[in-house]
Amino acid sequence: MDFYKKLIFASVSWLLASCSTTTPTIDNETVVKLKRTACFGNCPVYTVSVKANGVVEYEGNEYVSIKGFQTGNLPKESVELIEKKLIKVKFLKMKSHLDSGSWGCFISATDSSYILIEGLVKNRKKAVSTYLGCESKQVYEVINLAEYIDQVVGTSKWVKETAE
Repeated sequence: MDFYKKLIFASVSWLLASCSTTTPTIDNETVVKLKRTACFGNCPVYTVSVKANGVVEYEGNEYVSIKGFQTGNLPKESVELIEKKLIKVKFLKMKSHLDSGSWGCFISATDSSYILIEGLVKNRKKAVSTYLGCESKQVYEVINLAEYIDQVVGTSKWVKETAE
């Protein structure tokens, strides 16, 4: 993909993420859904969901080693770890939308990606969309939460960054 295609792809992804609502789209069986969007570089673009029964659904789009759909399974204990982490980080109290121009987004960069996390905590659904170009406490909390989800799920087997 040449530079201009990357630029257009990242711009469209940024526009879609910044204009999108943060209304949860998950069903009542999904514990967490993690989506990483494009940036102006080689950021992995993928979505991974974890169901209450341990089923993992992955879709890789760009800069991942495996594109397309994959499924896996987690033991009940791993699903419970994710649920407990969502409670511990006070996921339900996070700002639903943090991006360039919104209150709480300081020193914004224009070449970063978004992390969208949707979760079901105590029978309440919440979606949190955070632009990684912001300098704020929530950005670091969301990055850490996303890394934790990736670690528990084991997304590295699908995501390992690639140079295209």
